[in-house]
Amino acid sequence: MIHQIKPWIRTTHSWVSDFNINRYFNEFCFKVNRSQSKAAIFNNLITRMVDAEKVYRTELISN
Repeated sequence: MIHQIKPWIRTTHSWVSDFNINRYFNEFCFKVNRSQSKAAIFNNLITRMVDAEKVYRTELISN
């Protein structure tokens, strides 16, 4: 994965200070993890929607 980080930092940021390198690394890890788990996120959302109690239109509309 390190060979992917270097080009990402070079293309995204022309210079990264020692102070901020950890922040950029955390952002990179977040993006990689999110891209690998999009299907799981969608499946979790659908599962929660199916398992939740029904909400009818009349309950949503307030007079």
